[in-house]
Amino acid sequence: MADPSQTVSALRALISARFPERRRQPWGCVAAAVGPVDEALGGGLPAGRLTELVSAVPSGGGQTVIAGLLGATQAARQRMALVDGADGFDPGAVPAGMLRHLVWVRCSGPEQALAAADILVRDGNYAALVVDLRGCAERVLRRTPPSVWYRLQRAAEGAPAAVLVQTTLALVPAVPCRLVLHAPLSLGDAGLPREDVAARLAVRTERGLGGASGEMAG
Repeated sequence: MADPSQTVSALRALISARFPERRRQPWGCVAAAVGPVDEALGGGLPAGRLTELVSAVPSGGGQTVIAGLLGATQAARQRMALVDGADGFDPGAVPAGMLRHLVWVRCSGPEQALAAADILVRDGNYAALVVDLRGCAERVLRRTPPSVWYRLQRAAEGAPAAVLVQTTLALVPAVPCRLVLHAPLSLGDAGLPREDVAARLAVRTERGLGGASGEMAG
């Protein structure tokens, strides 16, 4: 009778040979050009990984982060993709010249948005991919199977893109890093230059399985 331990070892070796695990490449990071966000992440959004940005309050600065990424990727002559889950992005809020390198995918819900994100992250031609789920129904978002997030995480590991998932509640399971915008911008901030508004964002950092590791106030 065969030794069970040897049988299991042989099976693992066979699976490993037929389905080799992709090794994570040292892609570096993509600066968001938003001081509190880049500082919280140690220089920028980590490429090849998912980062979740939770807008826990209205007017917390989620649009400012998108604008910062648009400017940073344009300056670096890189491409960026925005998957707009609730079709809420206002292109008129940023200079038209900042949109030439952007692929904007307008979606009608989280299921469609996550399917589009899965395709785009595998494309390999984007430095940054933003999956904006703000405005999507919370009850629908909560029904998203963990397997969908795991698939997106695995796809990101083999790609050079930094993937930023924007939500209004902590949603992505076991995300490596979660940033929470926890204080609203004031009405007086609206008239300031974008760089000054970005510096005022209040960012709380959560890592691993959601344990808080620090807080920064812009």
